[in-house]
Amino acid sequence: MTVRFAPGKVKLVASASFLPGPAISNLQLVEILKTKCSNKHARIAKLISSRLGINYRHFCRDFSTDKIENKLSSVDLGVQVIEKLLKVGCFNINDIGYLIGHTTTPATQLPPNTAWVADQLGLENPYMELRQACTGFANALQVAMPMLMDPALNFVAIVGTEIGSMYCKFDSDFMSQEQLVNLVQMGDGAGAVLLSKDDNCGRHTISDIYFGHIGLNQDSAFKIDGAGSLDPFCESGIPKFSHDVEGVRKRGEKLFEQGLSAVLSRGYQLDDFDFIIPHQVNGHLAKLVSKHLNVPANKVVVDADRLGNLGSAAIWVSLDRLINSGKLKQGNRVLVLGAEATKYMYGGFVYTH
Repeated sequence: MTVRFAPGKVKLVASASFLPGPAISNLQLVEILKTKCSNKHARIAKLISSRLGINYRHFCRDFSTDKIENKLSSVDLGVQVIEKLLKVGCFNINDIGYLIGHTTTPATQLPPNTAWVADQLGLENPYMELRQACTGFANALQVAMPMLMDPALNFVAIVGTEIGSMYCKFDSDFMSQEQLVNLVQMGDGAGAVLLSKDDNCGRHTISDIYFGHIGLNQDSAFKIDGAGSLDPFCESGIPKFSHDVEGVRKRGEKLFEQGLSAVLSRGYQLDDFDFIIPHQVNGHLAKLVSKHLNVPANKVVVDADRLGNLGSAAIWVSLDRLINSGKLKQGNRVLVLGAEATKYMYGGFVYTH
């Protein structure tokens, strides 16, 4: 299995995250299911949320109507988080020389979501989009790194957005146990970073960027059914997330192991890292990762208990929240272990504060 490392380092100039509020608690979600589906659906959802350790999540979904409508679109999330990013860094929109977006839930299939984001922000410079979920951040960095070797390009911004709540119908026929897992586990949000060339000061750097996969000859454990050119029809009326929970359970840990092995091959020891950000798929991550890797639980960053799984936005949101938590000291290293079940992909990087 081959893992690809991007050469060199980049400077993290600014980070930002945006969550559509207010947060929806398990109690609120259970009440919605009682009203729109049945008491049985509500009971199952309550059990699932306990097992996953997810207590809150943010949705763009408007629950005041029976129609599938959002209060904020995927474009709105991208615009909001980039505006926050520019404010943090005291930059103007066209200081961004290239904008890279990644999402699995675009507002439109074509043009790409990032085109609408750039349009609303008035970005005159180029942009591109990756259609990738939880490890989209890693491939976006693989693209950004060589871009920043160009002397004429000063800043690259990356934005990850997700709004999976729209791929859900609140009716008894649609809401299988698989869909209840998705509803309880997933949240909406956006995260973004602004990058520049490494200035060799050794602070605020992203390095050791890697990406790989173990998905050959494996079925996809997470996918969107319908609306693709292979099968444009949606039997359920809307595209929906198909989730092989058992497949994820069997192979999910292997993705974290592969990522850790890749980083340690660069000469690091696990003790070199002050914090670890694993992909935010479970609210019990601190206990699980601590036991599996034999590291102190307080080193493991956990946001899933309050935010759920944010897909494309997850790593950027957790990194931003950690940076702004006050926990990091100069020189602290953060190991990012991204994992994606779609075709068992893994990716990450090392952040030095």
